[in-house]
Amino acid sequence: MLLRLLLSTGTIFLSLILGAFALAAVGYNWPETLSMMLGWARDLKSLITRTGLEPKYNIWVELLLEERQLLFMFFTIGARIFLALLAAPFTSRR
Repeated sequence: MLLRLLLSTGTIFLSLILGAFALAAVGYNWPETLSMMLGWARDLKSLITRTGLEPKYNIWVELLLEERQLLFMFFTIGARIFLALLAAPFTSRR
């Protein structure tokens, strides 16, 4: 049980680091692509904030959700998927 907890926590931490490195690598090697992805994140934020929530809730979504956070979450989720695919052959139960 403790080993599973440590492995899952380690996976989350590693995916955050890999996501940050992937974000930096894309920004360094392909800045136009990162700029385009930031535009997509901006569009996604506007889509999320136009869902018809009451203003007393929507203002907090607008205030707390940023395009950079959405873009970093995308890279972090991509890193989690990559790590899961990488670990799948070793963790499959027979």
